[in-house]
Amino acid sequence: MDKQATNETTLPVTVREPGPGEDRDELVRLLFGDAAASAKRPEEYEARYPRRPLPKGAMVTRYAPSPTGFMHIGGIFVSLINKRLSVQSEGVFFLRLEDTDVKRAIPGALDTIVDSLARFDLSPQEGVLRAPAKEGGGPEARGEFIQQGSYGPYIQTERVEIYRDYAIDLIRRGFAYPCFCTVEELDAIRQEQMALTVKPGYHGRWAKWRDAPLARVKDALASGTPFVLRLRAPDDVSGRVEWKDGVKGVISMPVNDLDTILLKSDGIPTYHFAHAVDDHLMRTTHVIRGDEWISSMPLHLQLFRVLGFKPVEYAHVPPIQKLDRVEETDPETGEQKVSDARRKLSKRKDPEANIEYYREIGVPETATIEYLLNIANSAFEDWRKANPDKPYSAFPLKLNKLAPGGALSDLVKLKSVSQAVVSRMSAEEVYTQGLDWARAYDRELAALMERDPEYTKRALGIERGGKKSNKRIVTWPDLRPQLFFFYDELYDGLQSFDFPENVPEADRSAVLKQMLDAFDPADSKEAWFEKVRQIGVTLGYAGEVKQYKASPESWKGHVGDVSMVVRVAICGTRNSPDLAEVMTVLGEQRVRARLARFL
Repeated sequence: MDKQATNETTLPVTVREPGPGEDRDELVRLLFGDAAASAKRPEEYEARYPRRPLPKGAMVTRYAPSPTGFMHIGGIFVSLINKRLSVQSEGVFFLRLEDTDVKRAIPGALDTIVDSLARFDLSPQEGVLRAPAKEGGGPEARGEFIQQGSYGPYIQTERVEIYRDYAIDLIRRGFAYPCFCTVEELDAIRQEQMALTVKPGYHGRWAKWRDAPLARVKDALASGTPFVLRLRAPDDVSGRVEWKDGVKGVISMPVNDLDTILLKSDGIPTYHFAHAVDDHLMRTTHVIRGDEWISSMPLHLQLFRVLGFKPVEYAHVPPIQKLDRVEETDPETGEQKVSDARRKLSKRKDPEANIEYYREIGVPETATIEYLLNIANSAFEDWRKANPDKPYSAFPLKLNKLAPGGALSDLVKLKSVSQAVVSRMSAEEVYTQGLDWARAYDRELAALMERDPEYTKRALGIERGGKKSNKRIVTWPDLRPQLFFFYDELYDGLQSFDFPENVPEADRSAVLKQMLDAFDPADSKEAWFEKVRQIGVTLGYAGEVKQYKASPESWKGHVGDVSMVVRVAICGTRNSPDLAEVMTVLGEQRVRARLARFL
């Protein structure tokens, strides 16, 4: 067994004893031709990608999606955890594009990934980024894609030479070999294994090319048969592999027993091989990903070991789940039984799997992030209550405190979080983010908001700020019912007005006539309300609600009914923020016109 010098990120490199007549250098030359002579050695890559100069304990994390479709809410969830942990520890968060599955790649998917991360304030410090848009390009202009950082390329199809060189090294050390099995031969192997009820796959005696002599390889190459490169599974597959997962604790599983493909016939690596090489050379410290990858851990740990890499720290987070109502019939009694079954959010079945759903229903991005933090760590909810004015980024997220079990998608909770987030926003923030949504989903409202931005901001500023900040806006579609009465075009389109039933039309006209005569825009809230009270009293309405409740038979109603008449006349709805503040924003001319409309 040969060894090479090790450092904190490498392990002793082992070499399998060659078999009789085995010439690995000749095998490499046959398989890779001239590239074999120019292939770099692992130590050259170690020098090219040195350890990162970061503080002790700094976490280097990544989000490594494939460009195969829309951005799943799980992608934002995992990116959030990765970025928060890296930023908290003064580390690095980078984006790597894992585009080795060329057949499944979708045009525009990279735009979706990069722009989605930016929308949720999760842009990486390194990797695939979008450059700033050129000046004069308009509001929809976007910059070109760039790769930023010293550990690239950050797109896997641009790293093919690196994977090839590591594959050559594995062949030389006896841990990889070419396999020339055709599709028909692999299918025959599967059929035989099914007939024998044994584990399917390329392993054991079915790994027909594992120890093939050089002459047989030469014949296959001469015939033009394409080949893949496979990893040699351990000779002893009876053992187990154990590791400490950052979320789930200690996990033990049987060792990998399959001769897995490393390089496909076109030279493109599989995910398993590429991620091991990339995460080592990019000096990733923690791979935080969905727990669907736990089943691959024996293979991944074997790859790190045979490549001579110290394994990264792995942490597997559970998926966001959904309850399905399942109806079953008892075969004996015929009784119908209903139960709830958990399942992972489905791209096909569940609209909330797609992050565009959250934008469409008008949930601010910050609210979606805080909702996901609630899912990641239940302690966030209490922290938020104790720290209402701090940004979510001040919450100390800890890897070992992440919930090990899958949380349920809860749209009621999502909207509750959204309401709280919007209530903490300034009028400027509500205007900017609400307008962005309206431009896409309510163009009529957007045009009105943009016509006079300062007027709209004053309207949005009513009851905003303080402990009792306006919580009328839950999601952005609530902007229309909260703003429509500030725009004459929308107010004038009302067909009916919901005046209090206990105020007859004659009293209603009297209230509005006296209010029109008494209205003074210089009045304070208190002075204005006192006028409403006096108008009501002269018409037989109690000046205090408690007066009315004490002797309802003595009064037509109370001051609340009188003020509601004024509210409905001016706003067209019973639901509006502080009416005195509303009238101040509307202005004297508009207020008088609306009162006069009913006279």
